[in-house]
Amino acid sequence: MTSTFAPQIGRLDRHVRRSVLRVGEGISRHRVAYSLEEALRLATLPGEEEGRIYCFRRVSLSGIPAEANRRVWMEQVQQVLGALAAQAVHTSDPNAATANAVYFNSVEEALETQLRKAIRSTGGARWSQTEWFANSAIGVGQESNYATQIAAIVERLRPPLMAPGAAASLLFAALGTADPAPLLSAIPTASIREWLRELDEQSSQSTSAPAVDLPGEIKTALQRAASHFGWKDSVTTWLAAQAVLSLSPSTWNSGTALKRARATLRALEDEQDRDPRDRSAIKAHEATALRLFFDDDSETATSDMLLLEEKAATSSVPSEVKPSSVHAKSFEEITFDQAPATQEISSEFAQSSAGFQEIPAAIPPLLGEVTQSAGLCFLLNVLRSLGIVSALEACSALAEAGFATHILRQLATEAGVAGDDPILLCLHMKQQEFVLPDEIFADLVVRPSVWPRGFTVSRRASLDSHYFLRVWTVAAKRWLWRIGRLTLREVVNRSGRVWLTRTDLDVTFPLAAADLRIRRIGLDIDPGWLPWFSECGLVVRFHYRDRKPEEPAC
Repeated sequence: MTSTFAPQIGRLDRHVRRSVLRVGEGISRHRVAYSLEEALRLATLPGEEEGRIYCFRRVSLSGIPAEANRRVWMEQVQQVLGALAAQAVHTSDPNAATANAVYFNSVEEALETQLRKAIRSTGGARWSQTEWFANSAIGVGQESNYATQIAAIVERLRPPLMAPGAAASLLFAALGTADPAPLLSAIPTASIREWLRELDEQSSQSTSAPAVDLPGEIKTALQRAASHFGWKDSVTTWLAAQAVLSLSPSTWNSGTALKRARATLRALEDEQDRDPRDRSAIKAHEATALRLFFDDDSETATSDMLLLEEKAATSSVPSEVKPSSVHAKSFEEITFDQAPATQEISSEFAQSSAGFQEIPAAIPPLLGEVTQSAGLCFLLNVLRSLGIVSALEACSALAEAGFATHILRQLATEAGVAGDDPILLCLHMKQQEFVLPDEIFADLVVRPSVWPRGFTVSRRASLDSHYFLRVWTVAAKRWLWRIGRLTLREVVNRSGRVWLTRTDLDVTFPLAAADLRIRRIGLDIDPGWLPWFSECGLVVRFHYRDRKPEEPAC
C-alpha cells in the first residue's frame, strides 16, 4: 500500500506502508488485522490533535495473543507507540535520518521543510537522497526524487487544500534567497496553466490593478525567474501571482491577484530596462548558477529501509496484509508476531524500551504558548452569530481591511488582555487602525446586512470608522449578556495554550476549567475554517486536556 498524506485532511488519520503478520495455523488472519487497525486508529500520541505528525520507520508488536480482546490490543499498541513517540526526534535533528521515529509539528512545517530541502538539492544523486520519512510526510511514492517531491508539495498548496495567502507565504519562506529555477522547472506546465486559469476566472471586472511594492528577496526571485523563463512566460506570471498573494492575501477574495501580478511584472521589466546594471547582475548570476540534477539512487533508498528479519517458526504461517488507511502518523513497517501470552513485547522492542528507561524521556511538550486570555477566540462564534459573514460579503472593503480582526483586537483591549499575551499573535494586521474612506461609510447606512443582527441604525449626521467599530464591539458584549449572562472579561480571561501556524489556530483549555455557561450557548464549538479571520484565514479548533496549561509534558 502506498503511504500518502496528501489526500487526507484528518489529523488523526493513519497510514501504513507495509504490514506483516505472523500467526499460528488456525488463527483468523482477518480478525488480527481488524484488531490491529482498530488499535492503531484509537491510539493517541502527544500533540497529534494539535497537528503534530509522527513517522515511524518500524513498529514491532509481539506478545499479543491472537485471540486477545479489544482492550488488550488497545493497551499494548498504545504502550508500544507511546514509547516510540517518547524517543522521536524532530526532523531538524541531525540524527533524524537514522532515527526510528521522527515528527513534524504540523503539516505546514512538513511541506515547508521538505520544499526547502528539495529546492536546494543541486548536488549529485547521492547527496540529494531523500530521507526515509520525507515521502510519507508529503504523500509521494517511496521511489521518488526531489523533482517529484516539489511537484507533490506545490499541488498540496493549491486551494482549497490550503488558503492561497498562507500557501504563497509558505512557498516564499521555503524559497528564501535560493534560485527559483529548480522550483519552477519541477512544476508541470499543465498544472501552472490550470492554476492561472482558475485565478483568471475569479478575477474581478475592475480595471484598477496597481503594481505591488515587493521586498528585496521576492523582487530578486521574480527577476531571476524572468531572466530564465521570460517576463511573459506563464511560469513567471504564476510566481508573481504567488508573490502578490503572499503580500496581500485579500487580493484572492477581491479577484485582483492575477491583474496585480501582471502589473508588477510590467513595472519590474520597465525598471530593469531603465537600469542595465540589474540586468547584467541577473545574467551573471545565471551564468554561475549550478546545474540541477534530479536523479536519485534507488538502491540507496532501498538500503535505508529496515526489512523484516527472517525468523524460523515451523508452526507459523507468514502472510502479508494491507490494512486500510487509518496523516497524523505514518508507519513504514508494522510487524506482528504471535507469541505466548506471558511475553508482553518482543526482545527487539524490549532492548529499545530498556534503553528508553536509561535515557531521559524526550516527550514533546504540549504545543503552544501559555496564555491567560484563551477565551478570546470564543468571541469568533459570537461574531458569526451577529452576522459578520454577511457583513463582509456585502462590503468587500470591510473584508480587505480585516474588519473582524479589528473587532477582536478592540474587544481584547476592553477585556484587559496583556499586550505581550501570545493570543494576540493571531490578531496581527498590517493596518494598525481600522480606517475606511468616507464615501464607503455613506453607502453603509443604507445596507442593513453590514450591521450586527438586531441593530437599528441611528440617525447620525456623520458615520465614521470609530463609530462603526464600536457598534460591533457593543453588540458582541450585549449578545454575551443577553444570551449567556456573561461579561466580556468572564469569557476572555481564561488560562490555556495557543498554538498558531499559517493555516491553523489551536486553543487548549484544562479540562477542569470547562464552563457549563460557555458550553450551553455553544461558544466552544469548533469554528472550523474562517476565511475572514486573520490575514490568510485560519482553521480554529478548541481542545480540552486533563492537565493545566503550565505543565510542560503531555
